[in-house]
Amino acid sequence: MVVLNPNNWHWVDKNTLQWTNGYFEDRFANWHNSNDEYVVTVERLKSCNGDSNVSQRKGKVICYFDLQLEFDAALTKDGEEVSKGTITVPEFMHDESDFEVNLSSFGSHSNIVKDVVLRKFVSDLLAYQQDLIDSHSQTLQQ
Repeated sequence: MVVLNPNNWHWVDKNTLQWTNGYFEDRFANWHNSNDEYVVTVERLKSCNGDSNVSQRKGKVICYFDLQLEFDAALTKDGEEVSKGTITVPEFMHDESDFEVNLSSFGSHSNIVKDVVLRKFVSDLLAYQQDLIDSHSQTLQQ
């Protein structure tokens, strides 16, 4: 028997972009957050572009990603739609926890959407990195 990667010394890479698309589609479909008056609901993942990989070298599992994310969202009040727009994360990276989130097409309601969404949305996005590692670390070459 030939050992292809003794002691996990060499790089082993796994492209996880397809899994990432499914992850954000599932995790953020009908995602919502609210305050006393308004509810913001992410209706769907509009686009997910970039790179996402899980790698192993010298037995250590790491991930690296650089993604551009776009979500369609709606703002409602008392069950009635007030505004629709897009939540965009232009650069979501593995080594950044402070990243830009843009809101567009919400018109005069942008500040309301920002107040309702931002903290929880960013927190939920940040769970992606650990979920990515947990989901793929066992399937890399041992």
